[in-house]
Amino acid sequence: MEGKATLIWTPLTTIMTVLGVFGIALVAYASGKAYAITKKVSKAGLEERYTLEKNYYLLSTVVWVVLVSRIFASGLFWVTNESLIPLIPGAMCQFGVSQAGSPYSWIDTGVKLIVMLAYGIWLILDLLNRRVKGSPLLASLSKIFILLIPLLILDTILDLAFYFTVSPVTVPCCRTVFTETSPVPCPYCFVFHDAPMFLVVIVSYGLAVSLVLWGFVVRYYTVRIKEMEGVGNAAMRRLVTVALMFAVIGTVSLIPAILQVLSGGPFLH
Repeated sequence: MEGKATLIWTPLTTIMTVLGVFGIALVAYASGKAYAITKKVSKAGLEERYTLEKNYYLLSTVVWVVLVSRIFASGLFWVTNESLIPLIPGAMCQFGVSQAGSPYSWIDTGVKLIVMLAYGIWLILDLLNRRVKGSPLLASLSKIFILLIPLLILDTILDLAFYFTVSPVTVPCCRTVFTETSPVPCPYCFVFHDAPMFLVVIVSYGLAVSLVLWGFVVRYYTVRIKEMEGVGNAAMRRLVTVALMFAVIGTVSLIPAILQVLSGGPFLH
């Protein structure tokens, strides 16, 4: 495509940006309260601690809102990229869109998964903290809240970098990158066209691994803080049980996924 590339900006990319800015605004507002908790809670009297605990509940609410918005944004991220395919010459699937916005598109995808994993861990610890007398993780969770802010900012910056970079330039079709002789097919075409049951496999195994990682974090704090031993051990058992359930779902889903591959003929590239 000759001439200067033109920026692509759509209502969906605008919504993605608004969601990101909304999340940053929320955590920025609550960060001052989180900082106050980390500095004062260890020496606070009963009345001041009560005030700090009320402020902490605001942090918990903010994290719930951020996590829900990030889960929604991750789904919208896929829908947005799908909507950009007709606007980019040569793109036949989301691989072409990612090529047009490379390298930010690839990094952005990974960061979105890390954000959901990190905020999910925070909420698991928060639920346990509420069940232990004295809320022993008050200071730790407030500190983690502050440490997670740069990750959320990075997520939004990458969204902006991706959508401000992607333009209607000609990109190589995935069929020219993943040819019939390639050792692997185009991952987008393979999962969403050739064998969509593999999407269930990937999501199930991904959730199982995430739950196991959450279990390791819970174990870390359970070992360090004796007051959390009871609820921590119970939480680890539940996390492992649910992780095993997702692992079984993923394994069972492999059968129809493999059948889709065997009966689907040549892969789309």
